[in-house]
Amino acid sequence: MESLVDLLKNKISVGKIINSHGVKGELKFQPYTNVESIIKNMENVLLYNPNNKRFFYSKVLKVKNLNRFFVLSINGITNMDEAKKIMGYEIYIETKNLPQLKEDEYYWYEIIGSEVYYENGEYVGKVSDIIETGANDVIFVKNEHSNSDLQDQETLIPMTDFHVLELKKEEKIIVVKKMEWYEDESK
Repeated sequence: MESLVDLLKNKISVGKIINSHGVKGELKFQPYTNVESIIKNMENVLLYNPNNKRFFYSKVLKVKNLNRFFVLSINGITNMDEAKKIMGYEIYIETKNLPQLKEDEYYWYEIIGSEVYYENGEYVGKVSDIIETGANDVIFVKNEHSNSDLQDQETLIPMTDFHVLELKKEEKIIVVKKMEWYEDESK
């Protein structure tokens, strides 16, 4: 039997089934991404319910747009009752099926959890969230070191070329420039 960690290894959730749609077992799907090609090109998927820890593999047969949602037909779900039983399931795809990115681009899952350091080596914290502003992403960095004066300090850092000096996705390390207006008040 696979452990949950093994089951989800090299997979990423791309959205959640939020309702049934029609009487033929179609599913209303809320995407977690704004890259439509990821949803349109889904084939073999893992459906996983984080509440009851149930999962199954299936194949996406058809995808249609529905405003900001999508309607999916998946193998094995043929009526409304079956569709209602999988409400709340998240759909996972293999990360290798994501579109290739340019060198300076990233997926959020690649940087959430990254350790952030200033260029002088000072530890800032870990990326706990990302805010999409329209102009650029802003990382929400939280310092949770218990032996630091900065414990539970939260820092917002724009993900721009000016502020981010190094982004090491594989090592999960981000080196940033200390903002000029940010001064340590304890000095």
